[in-house]
Amino acid sequence: MSVEPARRDLEAIYSNLDRMYNIVVKIVADTLRSLEEWSINEALEDHLYLAENLSAVVEEQATFFIAKYQPLGPELLEAKSLIRTSYDLYRIARYCREINRVIAYTSRGGRTLKPSQQVRKAAEIVASMVGDAYKAYRSRDNELRRKVEETDNMIDKIYDAMLERIGKVESLSQTEAVDLLIVRHLERIADHAVYIARQAE
Repeated sequence: MSVEPARRDLEAIYSNLDRMYNIVVKIVADTLRSLEEWSINEALEDHLYLAENLSAVVEEQATFFIAKYQPLGPELLEAKSLIRTSYDLYRIARYCREINRVIAYTSRGGRTLKPSQQVRKAAEIVASMVGDAYKAYRSRDNELRRKVEETDNMIDKIYDAMLERIGKVESLSQTEAVDLLIVRHLERIADHAVYIARQAE
């Protein structure tokens, strides 16, 4: 396998993955703002479309790289990690869309339903996780990977505690129902952040 052309092709794929990451980070930041203001993110669908297209480009390029160079060892793992990471970034964007849908449905008729402070704090933590996860992946930083994994445990505990609390009441208030829906999506975003960070191993 010719090392220099192969490395150049991999870097081109990374460039597209970085572009995708920047779009997803924008989606996550806009979702945080939407939660604070309880307003729909009108630009989300356009950004999601761009992220989906870039995910497809990364997958196609990485698959072509494997077919062209038939790499073994580190280069093969690298190409596969590009595909997996693009998928995880796309899933993060999709869960942001689900949060946007919750806001859209519950703000009809001019209603303003804000999630609890605990949920808004969880959203901030998860947003930081996404940034840390991608940084860990790109820099192969295992210490940062472990930080992402530890933070994920915190989000899991928040979600589990909410489920336990809700299991003790006969009915849910609208705010409690909204909290549960949003935290479930945040928990899944956190999971995908962990998957990205683990590509640093």
